[in-house]
Formats: sequence, C-alpha cells, structure tokens
Amino acid sequence: MKKLLLTAMIAAMLLVPFQGVALAQNQEAGAPDTQAAMDSQFVPGEVPAQTDAVQSMTPAIHAMILSMFLRELQVFDFSNAQLGWETLYNMLSMYGQMDERSDYLNEQLVLPVETAMDFSSAIFPSFDSLGSLPSELSDRMVYDPEIDSYLLTCGSDSLAEIQLSASRQVSGGALELEGELVYVVDGSSLARFQATLQPRDNMFGYVISALQLF
Repeated sequence: MKKLLLTAMIAAMLLVPFQGVALAQNQEAGAPDTQAAMDSQFVPGEVPAQTDAVQSMTPAIHAMILSMFLRELQVFDFSNAQLGWETLYNMLSMYGQMDERSDYLNEQLVLPVETAMDFSSAIFPSFDSLGSLPSELSDRMVYDPEIDSYLLTCGSDSLAEIQLSASRQVSGGALELEGELVYVVDGSSLARFQATLQPRDNMFGYVISALQLF
C-alpha cells in the first residue's frame, strides 16, 4: 500500500504544476541527540549562508527518497548516473522555482545550468560525474544550448513531506539525520530514512554521502 501511494504521488509530481511543498521538522521531545527546530527558511540562490544545514538539505533528501522508492532501493547508488539525474530532476522540479534565478517559458520551468550545478552539489561532489542528460528524461527535462539552461516540466509532491526527527554530529564533522517521508493526508509513514551529510563549501553547506531506507 505504501508503494502504491508513493508511486501515485511521484506520477502526480510529473503531471501537476508546482503548487508548493511543505518542509517539516518533527523534533522528538527529550531526545539528547535532536537539534532544535530552525527558524530560517530555505530560499536557494538567495540566502544560503543563513540557512541551517538540516533544513536546507531537506530538498535533496526528499528527491533522493522518491528516486529510490520507485526503484525499490534500500541504499542510494551514487555510481548510477541515471539515478543521479532522476534525483536531480526531482529536486529541481519540486524546489527549483524557489531559486531567484528561475524563470518560466511556455509553462516550463527554466533553470540556468549554474543553478542545476548548485543544486546537484547537495547530491554529488561533482556535477561532471553525472555525464550527459539521459534520453529517458527527455519528456520532463531538456537542455537548451541557446540559453544554456534546462527546461523542466514540473510538478508537486504536496501529499508527502519530510519530517526530520533526529540529528547528530559524527566523526569527521559529518552530520547524521534520521526521519520519515510522511503521507500528509493521514500522517502515515511512507518510508523511514537515515542520511549522512558531509560538510562542503557549496550552496547547501553539505553533500549527502549516504542514504538508507528502512
């Protein structure tokens, strides 16, 4: 049932115009390793330096989980370039219009390559490692060399939200997060996850180095 719900939501994301995505943080009362909820709002390309890492990385985690769920993956495969592009598409589709560099052309979201590279830095250490945009995504995302931008058919995954329940510092300055992807209609959990973030000098302050579903 959970798979059917999430599959339906991902299909809707590809078809329904973006209407907004809720970001939630559900802090466990009394948990010693849980950080306090942050007040700053994530606005990529505008105030990344003032955005807390836990909140700013939620879009990347959300996008990864959607890609993994359809492929029935328990652990994200960073060596799979097509999976990487699908994850980047999910992230840009759901959150790209929040970036001040975004625009619209004939109902398609227009994002400069620079923006896509900035977003990908939360998922991969190097944008070049993804290679060229796979043809399998051509119905949703294409590159326009005349304007050096990607054109995306966008959607909304407003039926699901990431709820972060715990965060802790681990060795090497890394941050380990735990949480759930929650179906907002009834509050049920679609997937539990654990993510490891490594500090990076990028727009988000971190890159995901591991993500596992339970």
